[in-house]
Amino acid sequence: MQRHLLRAGAVALAGLLGAVVIPAGPAGAEPMCDRPVPPPACGDGGGDDPPPAPRDIPVHGTLDAVTYVGNAVRVSGWGIDRDSGSAPLVVDIYLDGAWKRTLTADTYRQDVADAYPSYGAYRGFDATVPAGLGTHQVCAWAISVVPAGAPNPGNPSLGCRTYTGVLAAPGNPRTISRAQDGTTVLGFKDNSVEETSFRVTITRQYWEPYTDPRWGQLYRAYYVDRQITVPAQAGTDEVTATTQTSGSDCRTTVTAVSGSFQSAPVSAGWC
Repeated sequence: MQRHLLRAGAVALAGLLGAVVIPAGPAGAEPMCDRPVPPPACGDGGGDDPPPAPRDIPVHGTLDAVTYVGNAVRVSGWGIDRDSGSAPLVVDIYLDGAWKRTLTADTYRQDVADAYPSYGAYRGFDATVPAGLGTHQVCAWAISVVPAGAPNPGNPSLGCRTYTGVLAAPGNPRTISRAQDGTTVLGFKDNSVEETSFRVTITRQYWEPYTDPRWGQLYRAYYVDRQITVPAQAGTDEVTATTQTSGSDCRTTVTAVSGSFQSAPVSAGWC
C-alpha cells in the first residue's frame, strides 16, 4: 500500500510541473537583425536618405559651320549649359589648336528654341575669327559651368571643322584706254582682301613665215607673254594699271597673289 501512495504522489507532482507556463521574455529583447538584409529595423535609425551628391549636367550644342570670308572665318553654332540657368554659354574658338576668340552664345536661333523651349531662342553664336589662307582646322569648346561640389568633367567640345581659304579671283579685266604711242590703261575688279600684289599677263600675237611643200610660203601665229606686277590696295575696289601695249596684244590675264598662294586667273581677249 505504501508503494502505491508514493507512486501516485510522484505522478501528481510531475503533472503539476508540466503545467507550469514560462513567461515570455521582456519586450526589450533585440530583434533579429540578420534577416532580411539589410534589416529594416536595424539600419541608420530610420532617418531620411541623404541628399544626392551634386553632379554636372552635360552641355548640349554643336559647331554648325565654318566659312572662309577673307582674312577670317565665320563660325556659327549653338550651345546650352543647363547648370548656368538663364545665363548664355561661353564658347572658345581655336584655330589649329591655338586660341583665337571667346564668344557668347546669345544670338537668335529659332531651331534651338523649338528643340529646347524652356531655354529660349537666344542660344546661338555667329561671329568672325581671324584666319588665313590654306587648309586649317577650327574647333569650338564650351566653357562648362560646374555646380559647387560636383566633379569637374572639363570643357566639352562642340565639334571641329576644316576649311580651305583661297584668294578670290579678280573680275572684269578690260582695256580702259589705248593711246597712239601704245600707252594702255588696263582695269579689273579687286575681289580679295588678302592679296599682296596682282600679276597681269599680257599675251601678244606674232606671225612667222614657214614653207609648205604644197602651198609655198605661209604664216603661222605664235604668242609671247609679258608680265607686269601691280601693287595691292586696301579693301576691294577697281584697280587700274598702265603699261605699253600694241595692236597685237590679244589677251590680258589677271591673278591675285599672296605669298605662295594665288587666285584662279581671269582673262579677257580674243586669243
